[in-house]
Parts: sequence; C-alpha cells; structure tokens
Amino acid sequence: MEHVFHLMVIWLGAAAAFSSTDMNPINLVVDQSTGGFKLNVPNSSLNFNSADIFFQADGRMFSTSDGSLKRTEFDAGIGTDTLGKYQYQIIQWQAGAARVHTSLRYYTDIPAVVFGQHFPDGVNNTSVMNKDQTCTGFPTFRLEGPQGKLAFLSFGGNMFGGNGMGTGAWYDQTTGIRTGLTGGPLAIFDRDLNTVVLSPFSQFMAASVWHNGTAGGEVNYGIMGDVENIPPNCDYHTILFYGKCINQALHEWGGTLMKQYGKTRARTESDFASNYIGYWTDGGAYYYYNTESGKNYEETMIDAIAYAREVGIPYRYLQLDSWWYYKGVNNGVKMWEARPDVFPNGLRALHQKIGLPIVAHNKYWARDTTYAKQNGGNYSFILEGGMSIPTDMMFWNDLFTRSREWGLIVYEQDYLDAEFRGLRAILSSTSLGKQWMMQFGEAASSHDLNIQYCMANPRHALQSVQIPAVTQARVSGDYHPGNEQWRIGISSIMAHALGIRPYKDTFWSTSKQPGSPYGNATEPYPRLQAAVATLSAGPVGPSDMVKGADVKLIMRSCNADGLLLKPSRPTTAVDLQIAEKAFQLDMGPKGEVWTTYSDISGLRFGIILAADLKEDWNITAITAGFGEMMPSFAQKDMGWLFSPFVSFGNATQNILLNKCSKHDFALWYTIPKLHIQKRTILIIGERHKWVRMSPQRVTNINVTNSTVQMSLKGAPGETVVMSFVVQGEDVDITCVLDKAGTSTLDLYSNTCS
Repeated sequence: MEHVFHLMVIWLGAAAAFSSTDMNPINLVVDQSTGGFKLNVPNSSLNFNSADIFFQADGRMFSTSDGSLKRTEFDAGIGTDTLGKYQYQIIQWQAGAARVHTSLRYYTDIPAVVFGQHFPDGVNNTSVMNKDQTCTGFPTFRLEGPQGKLAFLSFGGNMFGGNGMGTGAWYDQTTGIRTGLTGGPLAIFDRDLNTVVLSPFSQFMAASVWHNGTAGGEVNYGIMGDVENIPPNCDYHTILFYGKCINQALHEWGGTLMKQYGKTRARTESDFASNYIGYWTDGGAYYYYNTESGKNYEETMIDAIAYAREVGIPYRYLQLDSWWYYKGVNNGVKMWEARPDVFPNGLRALHQKIGLPIVAHNKYWARDTTYAKQNGGNYSFILEGGMSIPTDMMFWNDLFTRSREWGLIVYEQDYLDAEFRGLRAILSSTSLGKQWMMQFGEAASSHDLNIQYCMANPRHALQSVQIPAVTQARVSGDYHPGNEQWRIGISSIMAHALGIRPYKDTFWSTSKQPGSPYGNATEPYPRLQAAVATLSAGPVGPSDMVKGADVKLIMRSCNADGLLLKPSRPTTAVDLQIAEKAFQLDMGPKGEVWTTYSDISGLRFGIILAADLKEDWNITAITAGFGEMMPSFAQKDMGWLFSPFVSFGNATQNILLNKCSKHDFALWYTIPKLHIQKRTILIIGERHKWVRMSPQRVTNINVTNSTVQMSLKGAPGETVVMSFVVQGEDVDITCVLDKAGTSTLDLYSNTCS
C-alpha cells in the first residue's frame, strides 16, 4: 500500500534540498527549473552532478540541453511504500506533443534515492536506431573530476554480469563502463570504500544504462534505444543505494530489490540441486557430446551413476546438457524431447533406472520449432530470423507437465543473452522480454520446478527478483580442463545480493582423463576447482569419466548422503581486491582473496581463500568482511599439514597471506576462542572437509560452564570425526549418527549420544 501527501520542501533559490537523516546520509539538491541535481555523501568523496535530461518522442530528441524539453509543472510531497517513508518531487515536461514526468523519491529510513520516468499518455516513435543507447535519460550523471578519488565496478556481459565486468577510475576520462544491452549494476566507491550502487529498479528487461562518450561523458539510465513505442502509464525507475563498503552496499542494494518485489531467500535455501552434489555433463564434462566407446548416452549415464555408487560418491541428481534433444535451424531447439538415438527407452525409463531426479538444459528456440502454430504446432510463437520465442503460457505449462513425468527438478535456461539480443521483437518492446521471462518462471513455480539461469545478462539477473523459481545461476564462463573460469569471487557478489546461488560450473576431480572430447587437455588444479565449487555455496557438479574420479577429493564437499557441507553464505572477493583492481594504488591484494563464514549459535567460523597471489598481503577481520569478532585463532590448511595457530579477531591482529599459486592456494580457518573452567577450547570441526564447521553438519552449539555440546546431523550410520584443541592438545571425537542421522557430542565426557 502506498500513501502520498503533498508538502512544502526546503527551497534554496530555485533549488529544493533533501537533508540527510540518521538512516540516509545522502545529501541531494534538485534544481526545480532544469530538473538537474547535485548529490553527495558527507565524509566521503562521493560527489555527483547530473547531466541533461532527454526523451525521444515522435522521431525527435527533446533535451534540457537545448531547451526543447519544456518544464510545465512541479509537485512535491511525502509518502510511504514498501521500502518506507519518503519525500518526493515530480517535474512534468512537454516533449513536443508528448507528456513525460520525471520524479525522485528520497527515502528517510534507508540510504536510497529512487528516480522515476512516467509516460501518462505513452510516447510513439521513440527508437534512436541504436540498441545499445537509450531513448530516454533520467537520471543522468556526469563523469568529471580528477583521477584517483573515485573508482567503479561495472557488472556486464553474460553469466549474470560476471563475464564482462569492468573496473577502473571514475573521472573525466573514464572508459570501461559496461553499458547497452549487456550493461548492468554500477558500484562507485572512494578510497575509504564508501559506495553507491546504481541500477534499474523496474522494467528490468527494457531498461539500459548508456555511457555516452568514449572517455568521460555521461552515464544515462532509461529505456533501451531500439524500443519503438512506450505504452501509456509506463513507469521506469532507477535506484541509487549507499553503503559503507562494496560488498555491504551491493548486498543491501540486492536486499532492497528483493524487498520491493517480495522475493525471499527461502526457496533458494531449500533448492535440492544447490544443497546436494550432482553429476554434470555440460561443457567441460568428460561426457559432453561424448559417450563410452561403443555405447549410447543411456548406457553411459547408467554406467556413470553405477560407478559412483560403487565407489561411494552419493550423487543425488543427474544433469543432462544440450546433447539430448532435437536441434533445428541455427542450431536452436526444434523439439525439447529425448532423441531415440540418445535415449532409446526414453527419459522416463532413464529416470526410473538410475533413481535420480534430473536437471535439464535448454537453449533458444529454433525458427522451425515444431511447437509453433506456424510450423503445425499448437502454440503461439514469434518467429524471427533463425530464432523464435513462445508467447503462449499454455506452452510452458504443457512442457513442464510432461517433463515432470521424467523427473525434472531444475530447468536450466541457457543462451538467455542470445535469445534476448537475437529477436528484434524483444528489443523494440517494453514488455515482451519481461513476458517471456515471467511466463516460464511462473510455469516453473506452478510445477514445483526451480530454474538455473545460464548466459544471463545483468537485466535477466535483475528480472529474477520477480521470479521466485530462479534459485541458481552460472557466474562463470564454460569450464574446460585447465582454464581460468574458477575466478568467481567478484561475480558471486551480485548473485548472492539478489538471492541466487552462484554456480562455478562443472570440474574434473583428477588431472588426466584419457579419451575426453578435449584432446590432451588436463586439469592441473582439481583441488582448487573442488574448493571453489564448495565455497560458492551453490551447486557442486563433478563430471569425471567412469573410473576417473578422486573420491576423497569429491567427498570433501559433502556428507555421506550427498548433502553439501556449505558455509552460511557464498565466498566473495574482499573489498580491497576490487579496490586494487580499480585504483591500482597498492590498496589490496594482487590476486584472489575471498572470504566466507559459517554462523552457528552466535559463533562465527571464518574461511579465507587466497589463490594466485603475486605478493604477500596482510588481512584483518575487518578487511576480511567478518566484522568485529570475539577473540579467535586462525589456522592455515596447506593440503597436507596445518600451520601453527595465530591470534585473530580484533582490528590490530592480522594474518599474513603469503604469495601463492593456483596449485598451492591457501585456506585459512578462523576459530572462536572459548574459555571453560580455565581451559582454552578451540572447535576445529571436520578437518577433511572444505567447510570444517558447516551449518548443514552442526545445527547447534551449546557452551556451558563445564562443557561444549554440539548437535550433529548427516546420513544415518555416518561416521563423523570432530576435532578440538583443548589447552593446546588435539582431541578427536568420533560419532556414529543414529537412524535419524543425528547425534549429540559432549566434549567434557568425550561421548556422542
């Protein structure tokens, strides 16, 4: 419910000012005659001036720069909405015959300003004939000032904006901001890491950011440039959100979007394929367009699962990639049905034979798809070039009804970027892109299916806040044995912010697997691949050949039942890694430094990963993103031995992260220091797991005056070894879980019950 009241605002000549509040430190001054604004955050270097406002209407550009965009009315007031209380201003403009409104809402309870565009009568002939520009512009920001004060992180490209990210200095010669169809959220920060995040706040599939200028210039937010007509009463919004550091600002920005559209993390947290280990067959997998010699895919998949069970790898689902269905024109999907040469007995028979649910890949629809009415099918499609797009909700309902019969639990929609940019019907419309995304999202929800996005642009990522079924997304390029796509520390930030589990993609657990489709390629860093996959807190999907898996390595990720032993949140790059990439002023690590933690019963167990680090670097609890911690120790897991403990926790205590490669990457674990009966106790956890203390394993810790009790869970009959250090002495307690898969460990009595 929204409530609006008119009010008098503070006037400074021809300007109206919004003063900062306890919850919103942003200062904002608006020129009521031009619509321009000045925005700053006190005690920071965050200062911004607006550029010109513009709208394309009836084939002509109207702008405040030349006076062709005419101000007609002004209004101001206060109101409340989903995000809380706000003050607002609205300026009405005349763009030739078209009426347009610009607005801003200054929130008093959150550090945010929301800018708006409203088209009461609609606008015709709006295209500027350039899909990577915008046909409207408000808000707009000037790139100005000297180099060295501000920098930016710009999400862009596909893979949830992770494949084309840009960083650099924000000043009057800035380049590298990712804009146009593949542009995305923009974080701007100073040397103290004060950060503002800018992004679309509505119309995600129709909105764009456009950097107008090869160097310097302006950054404009509006409707994408090839849209031909804007319908009556169309609204578009942009949000500017402030936070005290980069990760925090992005996380709280994402939470604000989720709150606005009513999405929670509950469905993501319960996603089966993000919680259990699975076997994958996508690009980089041993069996990607490759079967066992003399066998078809049905036989190969049965053998792969049988081998895993024989050696004790508890895969809980099977992923099928693009090799299983019918292709048509432009290598698109002609029919999303199993080919008889691939699965002679059909997918239902495979599902029953292996006893596992299915995650299934799909790509863009081909022009000659048999589902389209134009090709003799039963459903409405738009056909264009070599592609097509369904516009019929019944199509998705029927498709998912049939696929549930053969065990589908996750629908993996790949090539989202290709289908979006490949159809002019989408690029010229404010609504078709959203309709496409919402239709298969709503159908998935009604069929109890989850969705993984792959090759998603930032606009698809933002649209996911309106689609509860989207629970996971690829945040890396395709895996290939030996490539660098494991570097997901920055790209995971946006996925986590939007309530999505980041997926690193598959990996080999052993280095050499003869007969693969990649020639003589080898995987030189299987330990790093496995660690990154697990610490991502998203899906973990090895893809080894039959008789080619490293069982011990794979089992470091999960319990005996296949439940992934994850941290409380995905691991992400520390702020100073991002600042170092952007400022290049020796502010942070020269390499990958990521952190995460497990929060259990008020105790925080931190994890720090350092890889491909070119120089030594010191990290504290604050720079690690752990916040103020209780007194703790930290220990390095070097793969074959453990370092001595070092004190860690307060602002002056640090860990020296030594220069390392991808082979000898470092994992540091922080451990709260407990005192019981004058004894110092450290809870180490499961030394042979990537996440020693996982909330999936340890559900409660009860610290009393005499002992430590821990509630454990896992597979019935599973043996769990928990390690402690008591007064400098190692103590291992072995528990065998009961029929319910639970046990209570008591440190004082050294027992499990």
